[in-house]
Amino acid sequence: MPSLLGLSLRLSRTEAVRHQLYYVSRSLSTKGSVEPNAASPATKPDDSAQTPATESPSTDEKPPQPSPTKAPHAGEPEEKIEYIGNTRFPRPRPKPRRTITPGDAVGLDAPAGKVEHTPLKAQLEQKWRDVLSPEKNLESRAKIIREIGESHFQNILDLRNNGDKLFEAPAHLIPAIKAKFLPNLEGKTLTGTNIDIVDLCRGKTTLLTVEFVKFAEKHTRSFINVFEATYMDNPKVQVVQVNIEENWAKAAVLRMCMPYVRRAIPKHRHSTYVVHYGGVESLRSNLGIANPLIGYAFLVDSKTRVRWYANGEAVQSEGINMVSLTRELMRKAK
Repeated sequence: MPSLLGLSLRLSRTEAVRHQLYYVSRSLSTKGSVEPNAASPATKPDDSAQTPATESPSTDEKPPQPSPTKAPHAGEPEEKIEYIGNTRFPRPRPKPRRTITPGDAVGLDAPAGKVEHTPLKAQLEQKWRDVLSPEKNLESRAKIIREIGESHFQNILDLRNNGDKLFEAPAHLIPAIKAKFLPNLEGKTLTGTNIDIVDLCRGKTTLLTVEFVKFAEKHTRSFINVFEATYMDNPKVQVVQVNIEENWAKAAVLRMCMPYVRRAIPKHRHSTYVVHYGGVESLRSNLGIANPLIGYAFLVDSKTRVRWYANGEAVQSEGINMVSLTRELMRKAK
């Protein structure tokens, strides 16, 4: 037994020495590959040594040249490199931020109609017809492929890499001849009334804010506070705050938190605070909402046309411009 124990100890020591020699050789080879052109004086070949005539070097072989590094295009972020041990891992470049050009018209080309209420039986029948329809199956397949191609955390990565503001809003209104109409959306106010946001905005100059998550509340609140500080008691203007929850599980949580929401929102805005449960893909695409983690603000005239919009937390110049542009819309509405 002692002889076997001694033999196992010697084998373990030998194995440890072999591992150490292996990692030393790896590190030396890595250093040699990083600087292939730096030859030490000890390894420099002797010029006096003559090559045998039978082993003349081939003229077809060219010395290896380092591969040129691809320079990033203008506007693209540089490639970040990470090292784990001796292995080189290039970190993927962040995707370009999806946004619209500030000042472009957003919305619908024609005034939005009433939201249609379909009975449950008719909804189930339509769903069954869609299941049997080849065209609808192709549409749903394309939608699934499009969703698979986007990362679930892309919006979070966009905030981390680019910040919580897409752009600074312009200091001018969208011309009335080019302005588009606000898309319609039905929701329930804090007073328990079902209402369409288009009907709610018609006839008054409206600051419409849209938020999808709790993080965006500070963005929309920054615009609402500046707006109400100037037009609090003006009956010709109003604030409409829309809270949208697209996820059915989070919607159930939001329903249970409605008493807290009623306490947090001032009473004079309960009738204009609208909560909507369900997907709003068409609304997001029409209004240019690229990242739902950010809050958005829109100035809507009395004819429900979107005349100005902003995103993120309001900067001082945006607050000043919003107040002056609202005054301009009120003057044109007379």
